[in-house]
Parts: sequence; structure tokens; C-alpha cells
Amino acid sequence: MADQNDKISCAICGAQVHVMKKHLEQAHPEVTLEQYEIENPTSPILSPYAEQVVAASAKKKAAEAAAVAATTDAGTTEAATAAPKEKPAANAAALVPPTGIVRKSLHEVFELGATAEAMNAKGDPIPIATLARHDQQDLVPKISPDYIYLADELKDVILALEVKIPCYVWGHKGSGKSELFEQVAARTNRPMMRVQHSANTEESHIIGQWTVKGGNTHFELGPLAMAMKFGWLYVADEYDFAQPSVLAVYQPVLEGKALVIKEAPAEMRIIEPHPNFRMVATGNTNGSGDESGLYQGTLIQNSANYDRFGMVIHKKYMPEDKESIMLQKRAKLTAKDADKMVQFAKEIRQAFDGAKMSDTVSPRTLIYASQIGIMRGSFAHGLEKSFISKLSKVDREVAGGIAQRIFGSGKK
Repeated sequence: MADQNDKISCAICGAQVHVMKKHLEQAHPEVTLEQYEIENPTSPILSPYAEQVVAASAKKKAAEAAAVAATTDAGTTEAATAAPKEKPAANAAALVPPTGIVRKSLHEVFELGATAEAMNAKGDPIPIATLARHDQQDLVPKISPDYIYLADELKDVILALEVKIPCYVWGHKGSGKSELFEQVAARTNRPMMRVQHSANTEESHIIGQWTVKGGNTHFELGPLAMAMKFGWLYVADEYDFAQPSVLAVYQPVLEGKALVIKEAPAEMRIIEPHPNFRMVATGNTNGSGDESGLYQGTLIQNSANYDRFGMVIHKKYMPEDKESIMLQKRAKLTAKDADKMVQFAKEIRQAFDGAKMSDTVSPRTLIYASQIGIMRGSFAHGLEKSFISKLSKVDREVAGGIAQRIFGSGKK
């Protein structure tokens, strides 16, 4: 039997305690229990004595519940005369904590394998939060087994979700910004709401507005309010296309505060964030304007707004070996043909970076070109239809020359 003096050590300050959550709240309020577990995966959060107390309490409650159930059954004539019922099968949902959070290892959830890059700095598995099955499964994206994760990038996104840091991902077209959040939501079983922004996006489109249905007026909550109320992952897509004045509506939410809808009726005016609510965003720029000239319509944004994103990730095109694997999986290319397609992309991107071309090629375009190339018997033809035909005359000559040198010319 455990002794009251049998305590655990805090990995932060070395204090001897029984319950780590209580200690963190008192001594380290800036550190959540989830963050502590991520950074110290081998450190216990309950002492043997505390575990014993928790187990005894659970046993007592179970016994009390059984006694109540037995009393109820004994007082029911039908129950007394009926044949004994089979013991119901164990319900997995009953084993889930009240918050609906189930802790699993990152490398298992994302099928990364027990590789060094999928572990923490100590080489241990990284525990992450996933949601138990819930009544909003229809809002959870589908898992794409072909999506290629970059471990460091994934760790940053997961960290942001774990400790409730607003995360913004920006980068070139087709680099997989939105799909990254989509697949993270799919793998962790989070309901997700993805909202596209444009120059015509208004505040009411985000928080809600009065509408008329059946001759009656009522207030309809917007996607942000719904996500906050029910605990969804809210993805503000194409964030840098919206007017800075409109994006200001997000600022208190990015700070972790309630959403106040002034126009709403009293019972809907204040939306407190659900514990599972998270807000993230994507864009082609980091809010400082489009330096490439490719993304017309993006706007220079308010620095104070972007300052509220505690995690900003520049998502670049994936390494050559990863991009080749992606094409092999998604476009069903052979390794040899996938490597050639990646070589084409590499040379196009180098020409773009060297100001020899005014546009670059995305993995999305490579998938289209590969699919067309397979069907028409010529990858050069696939590139012509999916990419080269979109370019200016000068760029077409450069890209066409690269394609011909790598793949040959014409369709068979």
C-alpha cells in the first residue's frame, strides 16, 4: 500500500507533490497539464498514493451505483420475475474522460512509424489529444492515406492545437496548407469548419445575422460562432484575401476570449469558446503583401491582427523524395516517372526563384499532369495541358524546353 510520503517530482521545479495538475495551477499557472505531458512524457502526473485514492474513490462510486441499481431492480416486479439478463458488453465510450479527450501517440495516430523524427527530443513517443467518437462525426474530414506529412511541420501544428495557440500557415499555391489542417482534424477526430475569405466577406458572414424564414425573423449564428459553441476546428482559409477591417472581428477570439455579437438576441449575444474549439488560418502571404506577383487580390494586413497568431508556419513545397512518393501514391506513377516529374518541378521552381520565369508549379498541378500523361501516353502532353498552357509566351518556351528535355515531345 502506498504511503502519503511517496510523492512525485515536478519536472519544472523539482517540488514533491501528489497531484501534478493541482501543483501546476498553483506554482506554474502558465503551463497546462497537456503541455506538461507533451514536454515531459515520462513524468507521472499522479503519485502512487494519489492513484490509490483515485482508485478507491472510483471503486466506492461503482459500488454505490451498483447498490442503487440493485435496489431499483428489486422494487420492480417485472425485473424480479424476468430471466437474468446478460451482462452488457463493455462500452468504450464509458472509459473516455468527461472532456472526450483520448491521449494517443503522434506516430501511431499519423502512421509515421516509430522513427526518430516522429519522437520528441528525448526519443520518446509524443502524446497528443484525439477526440472520442461524438455526435458530430459528419463534420470530421475523411482520412487521406496518401497525404505526406513533414514531421517537424506536423509537430508544430499539433503543438499549437494542444496548447491553444492560434496557428497561421502560409505558402505557395498547392503546397497543402488547407489539407494539412484537414488531415490533422481527420486523424484526431476533430469536427472542422472551413471558411473561405474574399474581398466581399463581411463580418455578418462570420459571426451571424438576422434572417427571414417562413415569414419570421430569427438570428442565425455564423460559422465562427457555431465552431466556438460546439468545439470545432475553425479554418479561416484564404485569410489574406479579406479586408483588414473585417478580420478585426477575429481578434478577441484569437486571444482566447468570448465572441460578443452585438446584434444578436440576449441569449445568443455572448459565445464562450468550447474547450475543444481551436482557430487556425491559411494564406498565400504572411500578411505583409504579395512579393511574388502571383497572388492578385491578397491584401497587406493589419500587423496587430497577425500578431495574435502565436504560431506562423511558412509551408514550402515538400522535399524531392517526399514529392516523388506523393506522386507515386496519388497519381499512381512509377518511381522512375515520378522522379522525372519532380525533376521538372525542381527546374521550374529554380527558374522562378531566379526570376527567369514569372510562375511556378505546384504539387497539385503535377498530379493533374501525371494523370493526363498516363491517359494520353505522354507526360509532356500532360504538362502542356495542366501547366504550360497557363503561362505567358516567354514562360511557355522555357517550360516547354524543360519538359521536352526530360520527357521528350508530343503525345503518342
